[in-house]
Amino acid sequence: MKPSVYADTVIIAEKSHDAYQLAHLFTLSGPIPQALLQNLGDPRPNKILFHLRKCQGYLTSPWEEMCQHQLLALYHLSIASSFPLGSSPDALDPQGKTQAERLSEACDAINVIVTAFLRHFSSLNPGRWALPLLRTLLLNLRWISIQADAATTLVNQSNLHSASNANHAAPPTDSRPSQKRLEECARQLNKAFTACVADRNPDLAESKKWGTYDVVGMVFKTYFKLKSISLCKNILRALSAGGLPPLQEYPRAQQVTFRYFVGVLAFLGEEYAKAEADLDFAFRNCHKRAFKNQELILTYLVPARLVRGSLPSEELLSRFPRLSHLYSNLIQSFRKGDVRSFDQELSSPAKEKSLVKLGTYLSMERSREGCLRGLFRRVWLAKKKETRLKIDDFWLALKFVGMQVSKEEAEWYIANMIFKGYMKGYIAHERGMLVLSAKEAFPNLGTFTVPTS
Repeated sequence: MKPSVYADTVIIAEKSHDAYQLAHLFTLSGPIPQALLQNLGDPRPNKILFHLRKCQGYLTSPWEEMCQHQLLALYHLSIASSFPLGSSPDALDPQGKTQAERLSEACDAINVIVTAFLRHFSSLNPGRWALPLLRTLLLNLRWISIQADAATTLVNQSNLHSASNANHAAPPTDSRPSQKRLEECARQLNKAFTACVADRNPDLAESKKWGTYDVVGMVFKTYFKLKSISLCKNILRALSAGGLPPLQEYPRAQQVTFRYFVGVLAFLGEEYAKAEADLDFAFRNCHKRAFKNQELILTYLVPARLVRGSLPSEELLSRFPRLSHLYSNLIQSFRKGDVRSFDQELSSPAKEKSLVKLGTYLSMERSREGCLRGLFRRVWLAKKKETRLKIDDFWLALKFVGMQVSKEEAEWYIANMIFKGYMKGYIAHERGMLVLSAKEAFPNLGTFTVPTS
């Protein structure tokens, strides 16, 4: 496909408001980019513009600028992809540029495309027709930003090692990944979000608001990758004031993505009941073949439910080997009320590192009290649900599972369980007795708010 033919195709698609065709024309892979590269010729910006203007129609703003930079981006990407796999970060192409520099130039070009389109998109009325193109452009920008940052990180690390070797010293430990490009992408995504949520078209059927949750999903993914999770609260506030259609009217995939991220945010904020509700919705409505997405949801749904006393089946975990390795032993210990083995599993360096990295360690620590409650409940069941039990019975149960504690410590554990709502009753200290409520001595963990301190 010659640049002039490409330009005419863009003109026709734009005039007919065919955003799906425009999305195909601005994709970064597939037959159209390949055909364009074969007929690109001189890749200099002014030469590209010259060939684009040979079209039969007239490329108006912003389409001329977008087409020009689309061809530039494809050219730089093709050079970047020509580097052999595993080549040195310092390797140069025939023009004397590294792969990181090529990806950076491609990122700059795509950033120009997004900037130009967002300026145009904000003024479109109606603008719902253009949402498929907006989605493609934003996905392009996010993908190339991640690739450019990764390549830059490799170059930086290579330079650090080279400098340390020259000085005969150990390599510096501060070699954090570059995220400059992704931060720029986040700002563009925010502009796209604002353009959608703030649309004032009175005809809701043609409103750009229908693109809001699609963009929000990209914003949340980017914030999580940047570890700027606190910024998600600004998005949620804007959504609540945006006058949007009900979430259930949006495509199922967008509902699932949004509820997943809201559930994770609630989980990290220790709002386990809300987290369970949102994550459960996401899991039940996730596509059956989306194995990776199901695993991501369960990563947080399993501990959220565990804190509230709901245990996943062995059959469910067996379908996800990584999660089974992470949680199965802890769940088995919880089920048995084996506090000592629960502690041993949780204190394993490898397990602790994995849980901390995922952000689920704190919830598993919270689950320890549910495990202890399970042990004490077993004592109560063994005593045929008597309401008056000796403190010694609980002390012996703790010793049985390997916890070498004094009777005073056992009494403190019981008092703590009562104070936090895991048990209902009181301690008769002088008599060494625990008096339990005749009704609901051990409330269901899902019926009360789990304390967070």
